[in-house]
Amino acid sequence: MLLTRLHPLTLSLLLALQPAVQAEEMANNADAEAAIEVMSITGKKVAYANNATDESAKLQQAAISNVMDLINKLPGVNVAQGDAFGSDDYTTTVSMRGFVIDRADQQIGITVDGIPNGGSAYAGGSKANRYLDSENTGFVEVGQGTGDISSASLDALGGTINFVSANPMAEQQARLDYSTGSFNARRYFARFDSGEVLGNTTSYFSLSDSYNSRWIGTGSNGFSNRLHAEAKSVTELDNAKITARFSYDDAHEDNYDYRSLTQFKQNPKFDGLTNIWTGNPDIDQNFAEAWSTLRENTLAYVKGDFTLSENLQLDVSPYLHLQEGRGDWLPPYQVYATDAKGQQISQGNGAKRQTFNYVDAQGRPILDPKADTSNAKRVSSYRHTHYDKNRYGLTANLNWQLDNQQIRTGLWFEQQERNQSRDWHQVLDAKVYHYYDETPYWVQFNDDYQNDVMKFYVQDKIALGDLELTLGVQQYLVDVERNDNFNSANNGSLDSDSDLLPSVGLVYPLTANLEFFAGFSKNFKAIPDTLLNTVGQDFNKLEPETAQNFDLGLRYQGDSINASATLYNINFDNRITLLAYQEVDGAPDYLTELDGTFVNVGGVKSKGLEANIDWRFADSLSLNSGLTLNNSEYTQNVNGYREGDKVAAIPEQMLSATLKYQHENYRAGLGAKYTAEYFGAAKRTEINKVAVWNRDEIPALTLLNLYAGYHAEMAQAGLIQTLDLSFIINNLTDKRYLAGGQEGAYLLGAERSASLTISLGF
Repeated sequence: MLLTRLHPLTLSLLLALQPAVQAEEMANNADAEAAIEVMSITGKKVAYANNATDESAKLQQAAISNVMDLINKLPGVNVAQGDAFGSDDYTTTVSMRGFVIDRADQQIGITVDGIPNGGSAYAGGSKANRYLDSENTGFVEVGQGTGDISSASLDALGGTINFVSANPMAEQQARLDYSTGSFNARRYFARFDSGEVLGNTTSYFSLSDSYNSRWIGTGSNGFSNRLHAEAKSVTELDNAKITARFSYDDAHEDNYDYRSLTQFKQNPKFDGLTNIWTGNPDIDQNFAEAWSTLRENTLAYVKGDFTLSENLQLDVSPYLHLQEGRGDWLPPYQVYATDAKGQQISQGNGAKRQTFNYVDAQGRPILDPKADTSNAKRVSSYRHTHYDKNRYGLTANLNWQLDNQQIRTGLWFEQQERNQSRDWHQVLDAKVYHYYDETPYWVQFNDDYQNDVMKFYVQDKIALGDLELTLGVQQYLVDVERNDNFNSANNGSLDSDSDLLPSVGLVYPLTANLEFFAGFSKNFKAIPDTLLNTVGQDFNKLEPETAQNFDLGLRYQGDSINASATLYNINFDNRITLLAYQEVDGAPDYLTELDGTFVNVGGVKSKGLEANIDWRFADSLSLNSGLTLNNSEYTQNVNGYREGDKVAAIPEQMLSATLKYQHENYRAGLGAKYTAEYFGAAKRTEINKVAVWNRDEIPALTLLNLYAGYHAEMAQAGLIQTLDLSFIINNLTDKRYLAGGQEGAYLLGAERSASLTISLGF
């Protein structure tokens, strides 16, 4: 490919010559003037690389889609979904500059309106799709490598992603949408804006209901449904603004399974899960409707912005997050757990665990594998892992504007209490279906965790003529405790405090339209509490993860041109990863207390180029594009990884481009994203008795998306004020591809899908 032959400096110069489109004005947004700067795709004028989505990002995604997809075409970012519409959190992955969010690692911070999301892990985490519908998303800010110093996250090693909710409309109005699409997709969305009430308050309330089947197979092939509600109000006072927001999300998602590269080549449309109940537990353990994620999330916050004086502003945001969740699997056996005396127990791991497949006529387990089972009854289990979490906290930031300085200081406090338990239920009759006894026959573990977090920061932005210099420092204080409700000997605690984390940066205008920026920051990720649940883990051998990030770049903004290019270099130390769960005969080892063990796999070094352009080359036509060239390598020989090898599952070259047409009532666009081949695995293995490290070359791919729409303003005297039609085709050419995943385990990319949304405004 041409891109692989061009030097990064050559590419950056070529991109700097390209024109780009100015950010669109946020119509009817009460905070439009403050938000215009961050709406530019080239990002805010700060000392680190950052980009933001514009309104066109939502036009390219089906209304039923996951809001995480909105950032997929920004430079440096790769979002992969197992489901055609992103409705399976289990298989949603994000990578950015060699850092990832996947089933094993959470190295990128996510916030919603600056409120921490509580982690992004499958096991109890909540990505942005649990809190936002796309219609209520104003824009998304991405800080690649470095986030704003005030960002509240324990995962922000590789930067932050802040999803900003839209503000209420100034005029009273209502909206009703209906969507239909491939794979039995349907969605209802309704929103009511109150307009201005009491002379100073605007608000809205929305409700959506979504459903779609898994794209793989038909019939009982699994499904996803989601009920989601949001409300927001903004009250303007003389010297204050009060914003309150509430979201509720109740989701049931049947999962997809990961595949090897060999399995993908055998059949790129089958993930190994079945759609017909056979009555044979060895086959039915893969029944799609029994691989499920159930999550219920409620998030509420109140933010007060106060003008204390002409030069002093304070904002305070208390928040509350409640989560209940469950993950389901269908082991093809039952478990007979005993204590040290050989007595059967119903709680705790015990001294010994033995699996059995049959019971006799009296319902007693047959433990002897050589026993005659010709007249016995076959049994299986329905395994539930429960995730319950309560979080409360606040963020507070003080801004003090002096003659040539802006001093910011603030704190983030959070207390989190969560419970994680696992119980096993008897399937009533394995020949019939996975109906189960709601009283568990065995509770494997039941653990309570408490996380106490305190973060402090201070930053000084100094204007020295045209030069803007920024100096900052932050620190995290993190305490974690675990209480085993069955065995107090397993109780434990750890402190995961950071050192003082410095940051420094500068911004200098070279011309009226072109600015230079450079920045350094030391980022930190706390040791997660899940480590306390691993058996035999030596915590003294683990160190918190840190990353030193350097950015060097240019931004250009003109009448019809926006562009940016950033060179970066990152040193990532003490990388902790969760070794993937073991498999037995191709099926998960259902008895593992956690799905693996945490280890430091050494350091990682990443360097590369990110660039993007926006070009409005005619009144009705525009083009935007993003380029990523990334090289991430291991820097040590440790735990089966080899110095100099490529980091697993990280794309090295990506290029996205979207051609957009907008004229009067009509709109259309064609988007493309190219991803070059990359290695899917790096850990040492043996193939034909020969040691192999980098392997599983994931094929290159180009995905095309097409959208078209029509918007009309109706007669003012009628009931219906506006009509909008939106038609979207994703994976236009029906490519067969791998959409990411994690080391050695990959996601099948969804086949072509189409959706149509009809929106009425009242």
